[in-house]
Amino acid sequence: MSDWPQDFNVVFSNPVTKDMVEWSRNQFRLMRDSGTWAVPRSGLIFQKQGNTLVLTTRMPHDKNMPITAEELDQQQKREYANIKRHFQAAGITVLWSVI
Repeated sequence: MSDWPQDFNVVFSNPVTKDMVEWSRNQFRLMRDSGTWAVPRSGLIFQKQGNTLVLTTRMPHDKNMPITAEELDQQQKREYANIKRHFQAAGITVLWSVI
């Protein structure tokens, strides 16, 4: 039986763990080709393109956010790096395709 919503309470961090690599592999496997996956806490949106996970969109900063535009940029870059590390450990190529 699933532990939903706990199954979706995922934190990509160091060190890369076996459980998180397996979660990443399963997340990718469940995605349809050209399907998207959004990471709400950082505003990153990825798309599955063949055997690759591609970052296609980054949420822009809004002046009403509790962090600055620079802080959001750094948060998104850290999140991307952590996601990339985990998915690559699962054998999945991850690309940044947004400016």
